[in-house]
Amino acid sequence: MPRVNETPYATNEEVAHVLFKVASILEMLQENPFRVRAYRRTAIQVLLLPKSLIEYLTGDEPAPLFGVGERMRAHLWDLVNTGQVGVYETLMDEVGEPLASLLSFHGVGPKTAIRLVRELGVGSVDELAQAAREGRIQALRGFGPKREARILEQALSRAEAA
Repeated sequence: MPRVNETPYATNEEVAHVLFKVASILEMLQENPFRVRAYRRTAIQVLLLPKSLIEYLTGDEPAPLFGVGERMRAHLWDLVNTGQVGVYETLMDEVGEPLASLLSFHGVGPKTAIRLVRELGVGSVDELAQAAREGRIQALRGFGPKREARILEQALSRAEAA
């Protein structure tokens, strides 16, 4: 199998996760709804594939992805081989910090990230951790102590890794 680099291939779940994130960011930026839908539809189809996406991309059998154009297939190739895709990186640059950092948290989508920035004034992962320690996150409507604890745990692990 040809490989672009020596990183392990991304799984179907990882590919779908990135595609869903792209769709959410595009939706947040009020981009073309058809484009948003295309990313979501492709993500769902990737999740439902009977085999690994890389097996289709490097094999003789084409991936049974209906309504997926050449540009999206190129994105899928990049995602499978590198775990990244240019459109995602560009969007992350566009939304800027701290939204880009917050969007990388499990369970934090674009709407939640915007709420944390706007309603709590969070400007970094450290400030997010501080807000969680002070109990300010669970004071927001729709957030509870468990969600706040998960966010704090992720923020602290990122701070340790840095």
